[in-house]
Amino acid sequence: MKSCVIIFLVLALAGPVLARDETLLGDDLESGGYGAIVVKYGRIVGEDGVFVGGQGGWIINHALVIGIGGYGLATQIGMEGSECTYLGFGYGGLLLEFIIASNKLVHLSVHGLIGGGGVGYYDENQCDFERNCDNDAFFALEPGASLMLNLHKYIRVGFGATYRHVDGVHYKDLSNSDLSGATAQFIMKFGSF
Repeated sequence: MKSCVIIFLVLALAGPVLARDETLLGDDLESGGYGAIVVKYGRIVGEDGVFVGGQGGWIINHALVIGIGGYGLATQIGMEGSECTYLGFGYGGLLLEFIIASNKLVHLSVHGLIGGGGVGYYDENQCDFERNCDNDAFFALEPGASLMLNLHKYIRVGFGATYRHVDGVHYKDLSNSDLSGATAQFIMKFGSF
């Protein structure tokens, strides 16, 4: 009987010592990744605009994504009073995403991008936007959410909404509010989820 009590005490005291800590990044870490094509529609400088870009990242435990994204204005938006001068606009940065119930046929993704971008006017006949035209840099923050559909084991498609907040624009007649705004987005992801 005395030996049973001793064995019980040893096991009771050793249990907590031998127990493993629960950690976010431990031995049970599952990892994947994806790349995506993104098309967005929203208003910019009072006009309808289409933005095209891409994003991708490392997926941790089917839930947390750390990656990058970048988008540019694909629509030609003319400068008032000119037939050949257009708005050039693009932004990108760090992408953080949280995927809720990624194994379900339809699930939610909450995401945010923080970074910067550039804006300027370019003349399609005389100016290479990146080298010859004057332009301005700005800070960009874009939170959003998307409803995703598991189309295939390696393909996800979704529709969502974002809000692009721009700060620090000091370019000609443009203001932060001209470049900020809500967008609707379509996303197609390819990868190992």
